[in-house]
Amino acid sequence: MPASAKGCHVRFEPAKESDDEELRALLHKTPMGGSISVAFLREPEYFSATRIQGPFTQVFIAKVGEEIVGTATRAIRPTFLNGKVIDGGYLSDLRVVPKLRRGMTLARGYRYLRELHRDGRTAIYTTVIVEDNETALRTVGANRADMPRYLDQGRVLTPMISLKKRLPEIPAEIRSATAGDIPAIVAKMNETKMQFQPVYDERTLLDGRFQNLQANDFRMLFREGKLVGVMAAWNQMPFRQTVIKSYSGAIGVLRPLINLFRSPPLPATDEPLSFFYIAFSATDTVEDYRILLRSIYNESIGSSHTHMIAGLHERDPRLPVLRDYPQTPFAGRLFTVTFDDPVEIDDRIPYVETALL
Repeated sequence: MPASAKGCHVRFEPAKESDDEELRALLHKTPMGGSISVAFLREPEYFSATRIQGPFTQVFIAKVGEEIVGTATRAIRPTFLNGKVIDGGYLSDLRVVPKLRRGMTLARGYRYLRELHRDGRTAIYTTVIVEDNETALRTVGANRADMPRYLDQGRVLTPMISLKKRLPEIPAEIRSATAGDIPAIVAKMNETKMQFQPVYDERTLLDGRFQNLQANDFRMLFREGKLVGVMAAWNQMPFRQTVIKSYSGAIGVLRPLINLFRSPPLPATDEPLSFFYIAFSATDTVEDYRILLRSIYNESIGSSHTHMIAGLHERDPRLPVLRDYPQTPFAGRLFTVTFDDPVEIDDRIPYVETALL
């Protein structure tokens, strides 16, 4: 019998591998957004896609009877905080069926998360909430007594850049990486030590946890023989997909007319958007970031992809580079989350790996 908002008992428990199919179905039933409703899917496997978020992940679920009505993920991964390596947490993939989004379900879910937190693996988490998810922002912003403490760390800009036409080349010494370049790439990525930046090592970068990522997905930028920047184009479509579930309001009514003048057109519903992520970026200067992004953009024109997604914090000096490209704006808000005593955070610029959200 389907769950109803009233008169049902919700219980929380760890997800099992046998829940994979039902978890994937839940993602279809819990899209996000307003006038454009978007679902973030994980086909053909839920759990393998989750593992990109950290070497330690816990998926827990809410159930009414035998029906899964909600889920969330807690991940732990090596992270830079104030320039030092810690075990940092990441909270993601909170999904609850619409009929249970009010009431005590969310508060009880946080109590269950608090019990998981007692394992002492980390003192601090980060999470990103889509900017137009007003209900979630109001909920975490209230910092009620039954909730962990959320501290707003600013906006994260993640525009969907249209791969329309080539832009002027920027002359530079760039080449694709090989497996032998991985030590140098890892060293460059870990060099910047931005706030909340994941820490990588040679063993795990290409060990299979980051699915469909190959050495030759990385571009390396050199100046006078010195490596000054790295950046990857990571296609996640084989294991994570984004689909438009519906258009509503004026966009829904006018979409056929809009598409007469828009290139690329607003995509069809229930078809995966064809994009890749700009990932694992580390550059010595803003200009180095500009050069690498332009190179990947131009070489992707005419490919099977229609878009690429890049993400930078609002305080990142590289952010203006993204304005050089035709794009659909998208943004979220970055929060730190603590259950216990406050954690001191200095004023380093936050880093958000959009491909791992």
